[in-house]
Amino acid sequence: MLLVKILDVVREENSSPQELFSLISHDQVLAERVIRTANSVFFGHSGKIKGLPHAVMFLGYERIRVIALAVGVMDVFSGKNSLDIKNLWIHGYEVASISATISDTISMASPDEAFLAGLIHDIGRVIFFEKDRERYKQIGIGDDMLEKEMELFGCTHAEVGAWYAESVGIPEELVYAIRHHHSPISAGENHLLVAITSIGEALSRSLRPRAIDDGIWTPEHAAILLELSIGDDTKQLVRQKLQNLEKDIESFFP
Repeated sequence: MLLVKILDVVREENSSPQELFSLISHDQVLAERVIRTANSVFFGHSGKIKGLPHAVMFLGYERIRVIALAVGVMDVFSGKNSLDIKNLWIHGYEVASISATISDTISMASPDEAFLAGLIHDIGRVIFFEKDRERYKQIGIGDDMLEKEMELFGCTHAEVGAWYAESVGIPEELVYAIRHHHSPISAGENHLLVAITSIGEALSRSLRPRAIDDGIWTPEHAAILLELSIGDDTKQLVRQKLQNLEKDIESFFP
């Protein structure tokens, strides 16, 4: 499995960037996705990067690592061209962009980690769709989604997503972001990344609403805006980024 191979490389303390480069270069789909992502609006190299070595040079090991992990997770849950699954991933990409932009603006957390956390924060919803699509569709898109998930599955998408992430060895801080993105107050020591992911999802609903989003605004989000000093200038920057995402989305989800 591609994700297992990627995790083996990025978790190994003695692994080198060359080992990850070799893994990517031998997987055409992954290599193409890395190049397309390197050319995205978020990374600021639109159309300039023509090949994998060029992408590695521009982005560096940490960003390539983030992209490879993201693509590995998506490869596991591709949805066989399901529109529902694709829309969930598009929602994740938008939250990823917002979270990374906020992280870059406040200079308190890694934008790359924020991007990955945003992208995979709803992996539990993808899993529900893949494993029991008809039952999950009964949940609908109301703000009582979490309660209905508990009723139908005995757990929420945040919980099942975190369990999956733990099982495959996704880094702990990302597991926390998945588990607590609807309740950042309970995140403990990993509160910052969770708060950024959570406010990223809430802002996605207000700035770019989608039928499939679940960015339920709570009093916690108002507190996060104050805590992270997210004002109108930051919201405007996020809005501008979102306006330029269409080509990125078409490229990332062909």
